[in-house]
Amino acid sequence: MTSVLESGFRDDLTEAHRATIAAVGRAGAWWSGPQRFAIASEVRRAFELADVPPWQAPSSIDGMISEDHVLPAAAVDAIWRITNHPGTLTADWYAGIVAQLPTPEHYIELVSVVAPMNAVDRFAAYLNLEPMPLPDPSGDPPSNETVSNNVTSHWVPTADINGPNVRKALTGSAGATEVYSALSEAQYVAGDALLGDLDWTRGTLDRRQIELIAAKTSMLNDCFY
Repeated sequence: MTSVLESGFRDDLTEAHRATIAAVGRAGAWWSGPQRFAIASEVRRAFELADVPPWQAPSSIDGMISEDHVLPAAAVDAIWRITNHPGTLTADWYAGIVAQLPTPEHYIELVSVVAPMNAVDRFAAYLNLEPMPLPDPSGDPPSNETVSNNVTSHWVPTADINGPNVRKALTGSAGATEVYSALSEAQYVAGDALLGDLDWTRGTLDRRQIELIAAKTSMLNDCFY
């Protein structure tokens, strides 16, 4: 079985997938390298066991989470729910998860690993390609870098920037938007064309066709946004 890297896709798409996987092994602002590696590993484990219903958290199943796991049980529960049942997330569920994590920024960074991992892994799975191997994690601790943020139009705190809500969602944690933005540009629309350029094209699909596919995909996935 071949991988994305060997399948002849556009260079920018291949590089965005490569960068997504590479970022898993590096420490972030709030999670260490080994913890981010564990987040990515749990995404893959959740995907393999997708028949676990949304009301049954891994922490409620004996033996599902090892006692020496590097992640808090609430983080594992969040990873599984976001991976397999994103359409069931509610504000009350979010509040319950965040109450068990050190800060809301930990949740933001967790999502910034979980969402891109799901994007690249499901891309590979649906095309019958081999998922890229995860890198060895660095031993670096989190930087604890903070950004100015507050809760406004999202459940999570976000930075005070202009733009659509979907672009603001991960801005409350330092560095959390970098991989997401690169992947979004490669798989969706270039950032400078996102706001209103309906004539933008990659030379294959035009912007209107892209938006039609995106809207249909969002509907099928029960996308809240």
